[in-house]
Amino acid sequence: MTPPAVVLAHVSKVYHGGDGVRALDGVTLTIEEGEWVAVTGPSGSGKTTLLNLLDGLDRPTEGRVEILGRELSTLSPDERATFRRENVGLVFQEFHLVGYLTALENVMLAQYYHSMVDRGSALAALESVEMAGRATHLPSQLSGGEKQRVSIARALVNDPKILLADEPTGNLDEANEKKVLEIFGRLKGRGKTLVVVTHNPDVAALADRTIHLAHGRVV
Repeated sequence: MTPPAVVLAHVSKVYHGGDGVRALDGVTLTIEEGEWVAVTGPSGSGKTTLLNLLDGLDRPTEGRVEILGRELSTLSPDERATFRRENVGLVFQEFHLVGYLTALENVMLAQYYHSMVDRGSALAALESVEMAGRATHLPSQLSGGEKQRVSIARALVNDPKILLADEPTGNLDEANEKKVLEIFGRLKGRGKTLVVVTHNPDVAALADRTIHLAHGRVV
């Protein structure tokens, strides 16, 4: 049987200082491979902490996090970084593009960290988000929606199995939001697993399932 894409078992995350902040509190959940899950909840509910645990940037204080059958806590920092590069794509609300690099070079940057640069596959990733025609443009020459599509191409260029997105439409107008969500729909159709943090109920409604967090717990 194919293992679930994500398994969290009794996961808590406490940030120490003062009395300590319990960002996640005993979260248990499973996300199947190929599922599109929306994560909702008010500010401070633990959504970003959850993503940081799923991509291996952070480690739980308690409990177990398994991604594609691998328990992340058993991996060294270098092994977690390699696992993330090979299996997880990240999309952010603020794009995080390098200002002096073209759209194509920003996509190729993800390949560089993967120790393999392939201009053709980077162009193909831009083509998949309808941005090949803007490959030579700098971020300052792109609209917000175009920047987000470049950031999605960067997340996809290494063909990850899981895409994690933190408020990917939060800074977009309605037309560009629609384009980004159409891309997510195509990725879902290709069997990718999507975990999308959002405050937008219209975005959440497109997912197969919604996980709502409040005070660090699944409601």
